[in-house]
Amino acid sequence: MGAINKVLLEQVLESSTQTWQPQLSLLARHNVYFHTRLADHPSIVEAAHQLRYQVYCVERKFENADQHSSGLEIDQYDGHSIQGVLYHRPTERPIGTVRMILPTDGTHDRLPIEQFLRGNGIHISDIVDIDRSVEVSRFAISKEFRRRWTDDLMISSHPLSPQDAARQANLAFLSLVQFFLRQSIERRVLYWTAVMEPMLLRMLDRMGMHFRPIGPVVNHHGLRQPSWSYIPTVLEEMKFEHRDYWEVVTNGGELSEKMALLAPTPIAMRARA
Repeated sequence: MGAINKVLLEQVLESSTQTWQPQLSLLARHNVYFHTRLADHPSIVEAAHQLRYQVYCVERKFENADQHSSGLEIDQYDGHSIQGVLYHRPTERPIGTVRMILPTDGTHDRLPIEQFLRGNGIHISDIVDIDRSVEVSRFAISKEFRRRWTDDLMISSHPLSPQDAARQANLAFLSLVQFFLRQSIERRVLYWTAVMEPMLLRMLDRMGMHFRPIGPVVNHHGLRQPSWSYIPTVLEEMKFEHRDYWEVVTNGGELSEKMALLAPTPIAMRARA
């Protein structure tokens, strides 16, 4: 299979906001337009790798497309990862993806982030419980869908203010966050780690989802910031700063209650006590 079919993508874009219902809450609107599925079937796995090729090889040039001639972006971490694929409900077309890398057995580089911290004498195990951590990566939505979705919000039959349009435009990202929160709870994960572009970290910050930096920025296909977060704290801060976003991420509070049952004092807080 090759890259994402352009005709299918156009079908997604054309129907993205045709049934606009301004009276719906943000959570209800999310449930109308988006859902993220676990990649537990070959067809969904293939959709994830096609999307990764589209975003990371074609759009961002993060990976070398010549090294992925099949049109599927795959790497060495996929064998111990969980993937989710974001779908646009009205058309059931895949438009985004996220991956959670699980820690490997052993004592050396159990998560990829460790290789970026070693040179600065930082040990991730001093900050998080690795056995209850994952590394979030390949967190992306098709650039063309994001552009068209935002444009449609502004010119629909019920046009929104720029501020409200920005809130609605974040729904697709929030669906991916809901997915990896749900998967974290199922696997009793309490910490998220990541090596992210500063721009993505700023976007998440504006949504009330705060990752804490670990050490300096590193150069890995461009500038990246190693970061971590304690999931219960992420949810608490998001609820205070952006209650409507929190509603989407926690599915109306359901996932927040489940996470609370898993949540001891984080390692970093115990170290400061």
